[in-house]
Amino acid sequence: MTPAAVDAPRLVLRLPGTWVQLDPSRPELTDARIRAFVQLSMGRADELATARADMRKALGLMLERADPVAALESTFLCHEVSPGVPTPIAVSVFTPEAIRMSPVIGTDPADVIAGFVAAMRAIGDGADWEVLPCVDGAAARRWRLTESVVAEGLEDVPIRAFGADYWRTVPGSKRLVLVTVTSPLADIPQTLLHLADAIVAGSRFASS
Repeated sequence: MTPAAVDAPRLVLRLPGTWVQLDPSRPELTDARIRAFVQLSMGRADELATARADMRKALGLMLERADPVAALESTFLCHEVSPGVPTPIAVSVFTPEAIRMSPVIGTDPADVIAGFVAAMRAIGDGADWEVLPCVDGAAARRWRLTESVVAEGLEDVPIRAFGADYWRTVPGSKRLVLVTVTSPLADIPQTLLHLADAIVAGSRFASS
């Protein structure tokens, strides 16, 4: 992989249901959207005021602590995939400048993805990557279920989560962007994977 110098067009996602977009480059708008999302998710009941404040803080810190090298472009938070069905899912788009295939690889999406998978195998991280055709390119996808302990004393009650990473080609270039999909709904991984695949496969790039 070699450094990229050309700005990429912006990835546009087709998201089913009700979502809120958070953009780290627009802090005032993002703060307002976080407040709106939290209110939409938790309501206005006085007894939930502390919980709403904690959720707003957590979402703000999530954006603030994003690694600058990863180049977080946007995070999309799902409220409902369909009316009356709250669905906690987060989709994030990263545009790291350093992720670009070698000059010896052409710009055909299949070649770019094959080069990416080969590079991952070369560093010992090539397991479980699958190729996903997209509207104007392709993606290499890998998904997982994880467990984590959220507080001391709760080691026996780990929180399970679903996660999927998609390295998505940029049309006419050797560049890749990263789309991540995460959710605490770990009991329905295949349903989440189907949804995540549909979101990424239906995505397309547009000039900014």
